[in-house]
Amino acid sequence: MTVLRACGTLKALRAVCGVALAVVASPAGAAALNHMPFTERFSTLLFGEADYVETQLNNPDGLNFGQVVAQITARVTDRMMVFSEMTATARKNQGEDFEVERFIIGYDFSDQFKLSVGRYHTPLGYWNAAFHHGSWLQTTVSRPQTVKFGSYVIPIHFVGALLEGKVGESDFGYRVGVGNGRSKEINDPRELVGDNDNGELAGLLTANYRPSGRLLDTGVSVFVDRVDPDDGPEVNEVIASAYGALQGETPEVIVAYTYSNHERREGSGPDGSLHSIYGQFAYRLPGRADHFKPYVRAERLDVDDDDPLLGNRGLDYDGVSAGVRWDFARFAALKAEVRREQFNKGSDDASFWLQFSFVFDVNHRLMMNQSLPESTLDNPAFEIRQ
Repeated sequence: MTVLRACGTLKALRAVCGVALAVVASPAGAAALNHMPFTERFSTLLFGEADYVETQLNNPDGLNFGQVVAQITARVTDRMMVFSEMTATARKNQGEDFEVERFIIGYDFSDQFKLSVGRYHTPLGYWNAAFHHGSWLQTTVSRPQTVKFGSYVIPIHFVGALLEGKVGESDFGYRVGVGNGRSKEINDPRELVGDNDNGELAGLLTANYRPSGRLLDTGVSVFVDRVDPDDGPEVNEVIASAYGALQGETPEVIVAYTYSNHERREGSGPDGSLHSIYGQFAYRLPGRADHFKPYVRAERLDVDDDDPLLGNRGLDYDGVSAGVRWDFARFAALKAEVRREQFNKGSDDASFWLQFSFVFDVNHRLMMNQSLPESTLDNPAFEIRQ
C-alpha cells in the first residue's frame, strides 16, 4: 500500500511539474524570469523541533524528535508560483516517514481572482489555514484537538482547485473550492490522488473579513462531502466553522467553533453531529521581557454517541493548557507547557511538555542573531505565514 501511494504521488507530481515547466518554457514566462533575481524566484525554509514530555497518559515519556519540514516556493513569473511542503517524521521501529504535505500551483489574475490547484491544508476555520507544519510558527506546543494532524473531525488535507480573492476593493474575501473528499480511511493524510470512489467531489466555501492594516481576521466556512468509510455507513457530511482572531502579539486571541452533521444515505439508524470550540489567549510581555510570551488555551470537543461516522471513535475531549514561549533568538524558541486533559469522558490526566523549535532560511535572509522586534507588525512568524 505504501508503494502504491508513493507511485500515485510521483505521477501526480510529474503531471503538475509538467504544467509548471511548460509555463516557464513559454516566451512570456522566460521573459519574466530573466528580469527576476534568483534569490527572489526561489526561497526555501527549513523547520525542525524536539520535544520532552512527562505525562500521566498511556504514552511514553522522554525525548522525541519531531518533524523536519521543508517549504519551497518558486516564483515562475510575477503572477505564477509553485509551492511545496515536505516533511520527514521519525516513526518508532519504522525509520523516517517522508510525505508531501502540500503542493500548489497558483496564478494571480488580480487581487480579486487567484486560481490554484494542488494539495492544501483544508481552509476550514482559522488554525488549519494559518498554521502549517513547523511548530515554530504557532505560539503553543501543539495544535487544538479538532485540527491536529490525523484528525477525524475535519479533513486536514484537500486535493483540488481553489478560486480566492478580495470582494471588489473591500476588506472582504472569499474562497471557493472543489476537489476530492475524504478517503476510505477518513483521517489518512497521505491520500494525494483519487477520491473515495463514490463518484462525487467535495465542495468548500469560505468568507472572511480582514481590515487593511489591522490584525483582525474573522470568517466562516462550509465543507460538504459524501463519505464512504471502510468501517461504517455512507453518510452526507456538512462541516461549518466560524472564527475570530487577533493575529498580533499584544495580545494574540483565537476563538473558533466547528459544527459537523452526518446523515446516513441509506438504511436505518440515527444521524449524528459534533460540536467543537477552542479559545486561546497569549500576550508578549513588554520591555526587556519581550522575549517571553505566556499563553493559555481551553478546548472542548463533544461527539454524539450515535454519530454514524465518528460516534465510535472516542473523540470527546476537554482540555486546558498553559505555558510560556521564550524566543531566545529571532528564529528559535523554547516552549514550556502544562496540560490537564480528559479524553473520551475518562479521568483527568496531567502532562508537561518542553519543546525546542526553529526555522532556517536557506536563502540567508532571516538573521538568526537578531533580537525580537517590539512592533507586532514585524512579528517574523506572521510575516512568514503570509
